[in-house]
Amino acid sequence: MKLLPLSLVGISLLLSGCVTNPADCDPTTGDVSIITKFNCNYSGTYDNRIEQKQAILANEKALNTEFKAVFAAIEKEKQQTNASLKSKQASQQALNQSMNNLLNQIRQKTKGQNDIQKQINEIDKQMKAAQNNPSKSVMEKQLELENLQNQVINLQSDLGLK
Repeated sequence: MKLLPLSLVGISLLLSGCVTNPADCDPTTGDVSIITKFNCNYSGTYDNRIEQKQAILANEKALNTEFKAVFAAIEKEKQQTNASLKSKQASQQALNQSMNNLLNQIRQKTKGQNDIQKQINEIDKQMKAAQNNPSKSVMEKQLELENLQNQVINLQSDLGLK
């Protein structure tokens, strides 16, 4: 007789293990009864949850690795652009310095020749306009430089230095 109530309790515990759903096996929900914990462990729900979380973590790590690769590529491109920009600025500055030296020397040698002084002033004016507008595209800059080169060639031929 005493065996019957004990066996009913055992059977009810065994059958309650089949009723456990995965939502009940979330350890972050708070206080879970010992029977529920046992059933979650026995049914493999905890193991399934761990495997799912590990799969999510692996996916997140892979995604994070991709983000890091993209950020590294962006940083590398940014550094190359900065180096290219600094190189272009240095060559532009060298060109400006060279052109200013040339124009100053020609000004000294051609004092009193108004037509050549006008050409020098026009070239100087265009150089300063180009310096004040650095946002032009590469093609526009090339056209400006070609125009400037043609004017310098004309000046050179007018001076008879060709």
